Amino acid sequence: MTRQAAAVKADPKEEIIAAADEILAKAGASAATVRAITALAGVNTASINYHFGSRDGLFVVVCGRRMQPANQEILQTLQALDERGAPPDVAEIFRPLVDTAFHIWVNDSVLKALRSLLFTSPETADRLNVTAMSEVYDRMRAALMRACPHLNAQQVRQRFAFSIGAIMNQVYSRDAHLQGIYSDSSPDELVDFIAAGFRG
Repeated sequence: MTRQAAAVKADPKEEIIAAADEILAKAGASAATVRAITALAGVNTASINYHFGSRDGLFVVVCGRRMQPANQEILQTLQALDERGAPPDVAEIFRPLVDTAFHIWVNDSVLKALRSLLFTSPETADRLNVTAMSEVYDRMRAALMRACPHLNAQQVRQRFAFSIGAIMNQVYSRDAHLQGIYSDSSPDELVDFIAAGFRG
C-alpha cells in the first residue's frame, strides 16, 4: 500500500519528504531515485520538481528538517551567551556546533546518506547553508564579533568559513570508506584548534 492510500487527505509534499527520508535511512542516497521516492509516496514523478525544484532541492529540505532540533538547541545556547552580558569565549560559541557535528551529523542515517552529495555538489551545500544553517551561522558570527574585538568583520567571516570547513572535514572523515585518509580529532581538540584561529 502506498503512503497516499494509507492517508486519505495526505499532503503530497509531506508524503514525498517522508518517502525520501525513509529510503535514505534504509538504503542510502543511490536508492533514493525520483522514481523510488515518488512510488513510495504515491505521487507522479513530476511532483518532486513541482514541490522542490529538483531531487537535490528535496534533499536540502530533508536535511534541514533532520537538523532543525539540533539547530534550535544551538540557537538557545547562543541566546544564553548573549544574555550573560560578558563577551563569550570562542570555544563556547563553537562547542554546540561541534558537539552537534560529532553526535548528530556523524550518526544520523539520513545525514550520513546525503553527505557525499553535499560534498560533491557545492550548489547543494550552499542551498543547505542558506536554508538550514543561515540563522545559526549568523548568530555565531555576531557572537564572534563580540568575542574577538581585535578582528574586523572580514577577518571573522574568513576564520568562520575555515572553521566550518574544519568541522565538516572531521564529520566526513568518520565515514567508513574514508577512515585512515583524514586525521580524526576529538571534539575538544577540534574546538581548541578553531579557537586558536581566532586569537590575535
